[in-house]
Amino acid sequence: GQTGAGKTWTLYGSGQEPGISPRTCDEIFRTVARDSERFEFEITASMVELYLTNLRDLLVRSKSREPAKLDFKSVRQPDGRIAVVLDGVREEQVSSSEDLAQVVMRGLSSRKVKTTDMNAESSRSHLLLMIKVHIRERSTGRERDGKITVVDLAGSERLAKSGVTGEGQREAIEINKSLTALGDVMMALTSSSKVVPYRNHKLTQLMQDSLGGTAKTLMIVNISPSSSNVDESTSALKYAS
Repeated sequence: GQTGAGKTWTLYGSGQEPGISPRTCDEIFRTVARDSERFEFEITASMVELYLTNLRDLLVRSKSREPAKLDFKSVRQPDGRIAVVLDGVREEQVSSSEDLAQVVMRGLSSRKVKTTDMNAESSRSHLLLMIKVHIRERSTGRERDGKITVVDLAGSERLAKSGVTGEGQREAIEINKSLTALGDVMMALTSSSKVVPYRNHKLTQLMQDSLGGTAKTLMIVNISPSSSNVDESTSALKYAS
């Protein structure tokens, strides 16, 4: 959805009105409490943003007090496949929904935002909360791994409407480029194309294991109720369909 349509609010909400992300965190630990007699759980969390073309670890500050920069690394998997992973990202172990909420709040406090004509707190980066769950069955020792990724995409914007200039204009252009790349990947997946262009952008590389293979993906589209934004709302709905 376009900037200012309510994407971050939908995902994170507030203390009184929690969004999808905190509800997901609570559900994870309800499941842990329910099944703790049968399984051992180890849960870790990391938060990363893609700002312009830079990947930044929101849980690690560099000497300049800015989030530490990250890059991709190719790793051979046990089945012989080559996977692209984030090199050096901090994964913090959490043992309760409160621990996880603290990690999320730390990450959100470091995210890039800017005031524009369309949004008082416009997200200038794509934000990914990645929760890994390692499970060991007590009776058999069998182990399994799962991952939940909550992606808060920066909104598409028209420069004439958002009124941004300089660095803000550069941010908007990069955001629109990345969303186009994501649209190309979604189109390739839905049309069963033999080639899916994940490598065309860092955003789609980050989201690859959330989109292809055996992943289950839920996309939420936010649109503005304003009649002045009807063109953007129509575009967002076409993108989602």
